[in-house]
Amino acid sequence: MQESAASKARAPSALRPTGARWLPLRFSTSASTPNTSTTPITTMESVPGDSARIYEHLTPALYASVSVRGVEQCTTTLDMLFRHPHRARHVRRLRVSPDPPGTAHDPARALRGRRALGDGYRASAAVRKAAVALEVLHSFWWDGEELPPNDDMWFALRVFCTRLAYVGTTLGSVMPSATSHLYDFSDLEGFSLTFKSGFYLQHFAMSRGACQDPIPGYHRLWEMLIKRCPRLRELVLDGISPENPVDAHRLTRGRWPLLRKLVLGDIVLDWHSAVNPAAKRPFITFLEEHRALEQLHLLGYQPSVSAPDLLAAVHRGALAGVAAFSGTLDQVQALPHRAALRALCVTDPILLRESTPLAVAGVLQTLPALASLTIAFVLEHGYDNGGMLRTLVAACPHLQHLDLTCARKPSFTIDAFSRTIRPLCKLTSLTLRIIKSPAEEPLAQCGATLARTNPRLRAFSVQFTAASGAHALAAPTPARSSMLGMYGAEASAGVGTEAGTEAALGPGVREAADFELATDHHGLPIALRVSERRRRRGAWAWAGRAAGRGAWAVARYAVEMRPTGHPGRGGAGRAGIAGIAGLLVERSAAGEEARLLCSSVVLVALAMWSWAAF
Repeated sequence: MQESAASKARAPSALRPTGARWLPLRFSTSASTPNTSTTPITTMESVPGDSARIYEHLTPALYASVSVRGVEQCTTTLDMLFRHPHRARHVRRLRVSPDPPGTAHDPARALRGRRALGDGYRASAAVRKAAVALEVLHSFWWDGEELPPNDDMWFALRVFCTRLAYVGTTLGSVMPSATSHLYDFSDLEGFSLTFKSGFYLQHFAMSRGACQDPIPGYHRLWEMLIKRCPRLRELVLDGISPENPVDAHRLTRGRWPLLRKLVLGDIVLDWHSAVNPAAKRPFITFLEEHRALEQLHLLGYQPSVSAPDLLAAVHRGALAGVAAFSGTLDQVQALPHRAALRALCVTDPILLRESTPLAVAGVLQTLPALASLTIAFVLEHGYDNGGMLRTLVAACPHLQHLDLTCARKPSFTIDAFSRTIRPLCKLTSLTLRIIKSPAEEPLAQCGATLARTNPRLRAFSVQFTAASGAHALAAPTPARSSMLGMYGAEASAGVGTEAGTEAALGPGVREAADFELATDHHGLPIALRVSERRRRRGAWAWAGRAAGRGAWAVARYAVEMRPTGHPGRGGAGRAGIAGIAGLLVERSAAGEEARLLCSSVVLVALAMWSWAAF
């Protein structure tokens, strides 16, 4: 179905490009013609000629994942989907966060209680209304500080979204009803429950046997998961409160033969069992019964879940298929089949000392198949961290993705880092969080340096964090959230909007940039596409929030990667003249040859002029 330009222009900002965008490479002429430069477009209507046909083909990809943040964006976008069913029928993943922009990683500014419920009522009512048009919705996440106030939202999703297989929600200071429709789902393939900080502040006495159920209808939740969802493939129970974990002992009673992914935060499993050192712990039996596990993420600190001796006591035949793991280095050493790990997230920041490089390398060298590593270091004053980075590169030569955080103190410059990781010849994606050095170059030059030194990189991100001890231990939070379904690939639709910015950047980040390298059909770099974000400060931050633009100033541009004088770089006219002039002043062998050739031409011209004149 083709739409008029007026109807397309009514798409809300959550789904409309907010700045310079590029078509995918399969639609870009630069992928097949090396002399054609990549041209940014600001709106879908600016595509000449076949804009309607292109928009029709791109609609399924544009609307497959929708992520909205803030009550205004939630209501506007969901109302648009309700009024345009031909767009809503393509939505397969929907993430709704009614909290205002700028509060995703800032608990001090997070709305709780009645203030959060006011926005939650409007957002949940909009979801309930739009559910009628979401025919193929597969995954839904509610990511607010409080649970949805309109409980019949769950009823509408269950009745109208017949293909819904993944449900995720949060729980704050306001408790659900014991008869909540949240507990009425059946045949789910994935379920996520995250306990927010308001839950622990309001119900601090619920742990350690103070009450039978931490939330009303808790037994109905486990009946739904254990009895009515036998084909469960993903289960997430997360919360950050080491002093006051949530009782989840019913988890060990579940048996899901298809369970592939398990994420556990600060929960406890054996308060209700008698202490018997000779008896097998319930969690050990649970792990041994689930032979199909492929991803195991232990993010908490409770001994009943995260003690290394639990993994060491597991039967040798268990956990054989685990390819992705999150936990401490001690837990990694206790894994029976750690040689098969392909992805590792070290949850605890590692304090760098003299013996740290040897200890870390000793663990990583036992992971020959490792292709993805997420790790964070806390630097002490005066420590030479170059040795740690070189040790990391030598221990993991086959890395394809690296997520590295160096907190508390300035570490290395981007130029030194790019030269150090050059031996990682398979590295294609990178996320780097460091304290900005005083002599550091601007973000655009940092990205160009990384791309030229490591030409196999295709997408990477650089984030400069604040040099403050307060954020040193909180720096790895993006790595933690990437293990959860709601912040993974499903949230990628929000990238470039405030929702994507909030999900991607953690606390303490001052400026960041995402880079994507565009190449020609020979694999040679053409341009570096940059999405740069800087945190507004003072009155600018207040003005940005008042205007609905959030706390980040976003700029999108392209950096030319072809050498000066390349036939396709400058084009014709002034751009071509500028390219030749740039080549003449370039400090390189090509520049010297160009200057020599230009001098020879001038001398020949003077000789011919003098011969003709005299």
